[in-house]
Amino acid sequence: MNICISREFGSGGHEIGKILAEQLGYSFYDRRLLEGAAEKSRIPIEHLERADEQKANPWIHRIWYEAEDENLRGLPANDILFQIQKDYILNRAREGNAVFVGRCGDFILKEADIPCVCIFITAPYACRVMRKKELLHLSAKETETLIRKTDKRRKAYYNYYTDGGWGKPDNYDFCINSSRGIHETVRVLEKLLEELSREGEKNE
Repeated sequence: MNICISREFGSGGHEIGKILAEQLGYSFYDRRLLEGAAEKSRIPIEHLERADEQKANPWIHRIWYEAEDENLRGLPANDILFQIQKDYILNRAREGNAVFVGRCGDFILKEADIPCVCIFITAPYACRVMRKKELLHLSAKETETLIRKTDKRRKAYYNYYTDGGWGKPDNYDFCINSSRGIHETVRVLEKLLEELSREGEKNE
């Protein structure tokens, strides 16, 4: 089973995905996708970090691909990163039992007809502000600005590279509110996935 997690900033989606993968004994992919892209493209990772989960904008990201893949030559770093991460996600997903966080993983696997469970992690705005404020040691105003900008960027990135619909409930198998806590959310997801697996076995 492959699991794709999309998340609102401050909802704890990354941590939830990591713990869930550990509990299930699955591989976990987040920044590892970025590191894999840097190795393959030979673009310094600090350049790709600036392009990560951002839609293509050659006027801002003037990093051009000069490596061996002719299909990617002349593209801005954002498009290079998306394509290389896409290939990496597909290769890892074909091995099975993986959790992917962000980076259009759900769309990529659906487009390739690779079965996956798509999850969206949300939380009330006030909870997200409180969580990030404490973690990042920012003021409430700074945290609110960061949350708005990050969610806007993630939505623009997803909608640019896919058919759109970031955060729309009908695009996901499960949408879950993480405000009851990280570990409680993981526990609920484990139960849901277990039930889903049982249903799949019945239909085989």
